[in-house]
Amino acid sequence: MRKICSTILLALLCLPLMSREGHAREGVTADSVTFTQTADLTGSRSALVKELNAGTWAYLKSVNEQGGVHGRKVFLKTSDDGYAVKRTQELVAAHIQQDDTFAFVSFIGTANVEAALPLITTAKIPLIAPLTGASLLRTPFNRYVFHVRASYAQEVEQMVEHVLTIGMKRVAVFYDDDAFGQDVAQAVEVALRKRNLTPVAVGKVERGSADVSTALETIAAANPQVIICGSFGKSVIEFVKGMKAKPIKPQFHMLSFFTAGSSIRQLGLDARGIGVTQVMPSPKSAHTGLVREFHTLMEKHSPRDPISYISLEGFLTAKVIVEGLRRAGPALTREKFMTALEGFRNLDLGGLYLSYSPTDHIGLKKVEITVVDSGGNVLR
Repeated sequence: MRKICSTILLALLCLPLMSREGHAREGVTADSVTFTQTADLTGSRSALVKELNAGTWAYLKSVNEQGGVHGRKVFLKTSDDGYAVKRTQELVAAHIQQDDTFAFVSFIGTANVEAALPLITTAKIPLIAPLTGASLLRTPFNRYVFHVRASYAQEVEQMVEHVLTIGMKRVAVFYDDDAFGQDVAQAVEVALRKRNLTPVAVGKVERGSADVSTALETIAAANPQVIICGSFGKSVIEFVKGMKAKPIKPQFHMLSFFTAGSSIRQLGLDARGIGVTQVMPSPKSAHTGLVREFHTLMEKHSPRDPISYISLEGFLTAKVIVEGLRRAGPALTREKFMTALEGFRNLDLGGLYLSYSPTDHIGLKKVEITVVDSGGNVLR
């Protein structure tokens, strides 16, 4: 009798994990596997998310047309968090409770990821390719987080090395006063300190604000040769326009997110000459199989979406998760998937090589400097 009761109890416990649509536990069924993203679909980062996901879906649609992976089609489900940290936490908690996702992918916003991470780690669910380079998400090492892009510290290190090589030592910092901007500002200070330098000025703007007047006055008064900007969207646009109206003529350097969305277009000619670090290969170069495949599948599945560094990052992320699923085998579990990812050694994604190990989950480490020309194009 005790054995029968235990069997019935086990069956009852399993019932909530199976919906009328047949969604089994961990977001896996016999013919599908679901990855979940919480991201800003309606707020200031919505253009960025749309651009990223266009690339992701271009590759997933191609894979699904061919029958998926081990007979399972691969789906991306996006929940709108409006870039609000509390909403991200609520959505992640709901997905964990519903047990409707195999893994999380492509979260947007350093603070959002930071807030959700304890929930994800406790639930032992992998998070793939959060769209952030923050150090606090890389140190200490977290087995459940797999990064695709290089860190902000690596981007900043490359920036500082570049500007000092061309003889510029008067470096200022402008940043959004949030987790992203603070991480960038700290990385600048660390990179300069290694070279016995300090920022000549530091200015910041409150998260979500475009009132950059105080930062403009503080930084302009120091007459910097270079301003490194840990800022995104309207705040950095207002800052660059405001600084361009002043008599000083510093160079501006932005992190890789700057090329996403409409920032360059909104700045117009004021964008000319801005240096931008990139953590992906040029999406307009046909020198690699990855980029050629990217163009082919974007033209087929996302023809109205931009060919960009960000959409290429989404495309590459999809390739990583699909290869992880292939190597995990048909009897899919999260543990097998993570072990498969940790087995990547110079994985050839089409002329771009990505590696993970049980102690290193930063897939790509290369950073290069690009510049915006007078037509708003990003040149290597």
